[in-house]
Amino acid sequence: MLSPSAKPVTADMPPFKVRGAHTRREDLTASTVDVFGQFKASGTVTAGRLKVSGECRIARHCLAEQVDSFGSLRVHSLEAAHVRSSGYLSAAEDITAITFLAKGAVQLGRLTVAESVIIRLSARSRINQLITQGSLTVSGSLLAFPLLRRPFHRLDCRLLEGVSLNLEHTSAEKVCGSRISIGPGCHIQEVRYTESLHIDKASTVTKIIKLNGPGGTPE
Repeated sequence: MLSPSAKPVTADMPPFKVRGAHTRREDLTASTVDVFGQFKASGTVTAGRLKVSGECRIARHCLAEQVDSFGSLRVHSLEAAHVRSSGYLSAAEDITAITFLAKGAVQLGRLTVAESVIIRLSARSRINQLITQGSLTVSGSLLAFPLLRRPFHRLDCRLLEGVSLNLEHTSAEKVCGSRISIGPGCHIQEVRYTESLHIDKASTVTKIIKLNGPGGTPE
């Protein structure tokens, strides 16, 4: 997890801007990396802020204080304090962050977040494993015609784990948390909770286990 001591020290570095198409084979360190067009980085990228308004591919690790993507961002792995994506975001390996907000589509291996995760679906998305020490909200996009988002606007997961979880249009093998609300359009194989559980009548949960405390045994 990104800690204050792990924040990228880039304030004294010059900014790096891409206008058009650019490929960089060397590692890159900059105060800001601003992509307006197409950028492909073969090495690592370290930045105070990464802003993508087009298409960005980072073949290795990316370390940033702030990530704002309004287009397509593909990384091997990402470590950032705050991540905001309003397009397409994919990672071959881990993403770790303090806060994470995605509007659009995500294709992730493992997402670990310290405080809060908000995912607003507007396309089919997949996260193999999502763990947060705080809250998780998965909701459908605010469409004029809600029926249009099914079955394409949903999240598929193997494991979801957090303290407070509010889920819509989600399919998962296992959901674990203290306070869990299963909203409409969900298909969950197993739910494990410690405090409270709500299941919408338009969703299905195959197995429910009430635990006697965090990491505890079934009651």
